[in-house]
Amino acid sequence: MKDISICLFAWDLCDEGVEEVLGRVADMGATSLYLAATYHAGWFVLPHNPKRKCHFAEDGVAYFQPQETLYEGTPLKPKVAGIAADTDWFTEAGQLLDRFGLRMTAWTVCNHNTPLGLKHPEHTVRNAFGDYYPHALCPASRAVRDYVRALSVDLASRYPLQSIFLEAPNYRGRRHGHHHERELVKLGHLENTLLDISFSEHDLAAARAAGVDGDRVRQSIREHLTKYLDAAPRLREDLPLTMAQFLDDHPMTADYLAVLDEQVSRLVAEIKSDIRQWDVELEGVERIAAYDVQVVGAYGLTPEEVARKTTLARSQIPLYQQIRVGFRLGGDPSAIESPKQARECVQAASESGADSVFFYNYSESPLESLEWIRYSVGI
Repeated sequence: MKDISICLFAWDLCDEGVEEVLGRVADMGATSLYLAATYHAGWFVLPHNPKRKCHFAEDGVAYFQPQETLYEGTPLKPKVAGIAADTDWFTEAGQLLDRFGLRMTAWTVCNHNTPLGLKHPEHTVRNAFGDYYPHALCPASRAVRDYVRALSVDLASRYPLQSIFLEAPNYRGRRHGHHHERELVKLGHLENTLLDISFSEHDLAAARAAGVDGDRVRQSIREHLTKYLDAAPRLREDLPLTMAQFLDDHPMTADYLAVLDEQVSRLVAEIKSDIRQWDVELEGVERIAAYDVQVVGAYGLTPEEVARKTTLARSQIPLYQQIRVGFRLGGDPSAIESPKQARECVQAASESGADSVFFYNYSESPLESLEWIRYSVGI
């Protein structure tokens, strides 16, 4: 393994102490940090935090102190988290990396930002009916692209990073986990998929530029969903049941979806070009050529399943890309449950083509589970 990373948050550094956390991480056998640079809201239970056991994180905030001039070209501006108002945690951690033999990745949430979406609904995903999704910034919007690119340049140019991990640079769907999120009508997989497709003005403009009639695609989706909802709770026999069947009936939808995929690929490519001068690598889960590292989630998988998933990923990506496989620690059903399983899963990933791994995450994992990292890498 070239790198064994662990995900963590600014409140870990603040509450436990930067030296204490970095020392513990190094003792566990980790070689790098995945430190959250921007993050969404979350309701956390923190089993070993000395100052808080339950923590509701601020939504859509930055845990470093951005350079305001970099964001002058976009109305979307990063908001600094309260915990980072007086302390830049990337500076604090960066100053101690060499002492503990660690590297650092900026774990950066891009288009998942409810406060920015509520403030700028014109730059969010919109479904076929025109309803906007406040948690989902639209990758086709130039303002959104400029915001995400500025975040990446801000981080790459100022801190001692080995890489930036882009979380959610893509289109976000309708379901998000908002408070009291609900649906009393039963939606099928096809209907949920169709409600996820974005038709913002930015998307439709991109489709026109590519010679695709986005308005026609939107109308076909609206008609299907309207018929489905009008008939509920009954199912109409004349409607397609799967996306494959819908695409057979409306083949231009595939062309439209390809336009949306291209918006995400272009954004990542732009970021890669922007940060190249600082020799900072780019990591992500999407199958995009501009990434240096392809991140593969292996949460809740057996060692045999980890091997199969890693082998498949290796066969599907360019030779120049590295593979980083991710595991979850803790106690939920998707987490590694023993040191033996941790070791077998890491070994399976390594033998199947993985270059590195990450563990999610320091904040929420019991200390005993964190100790399994050491055993998993043979220390």
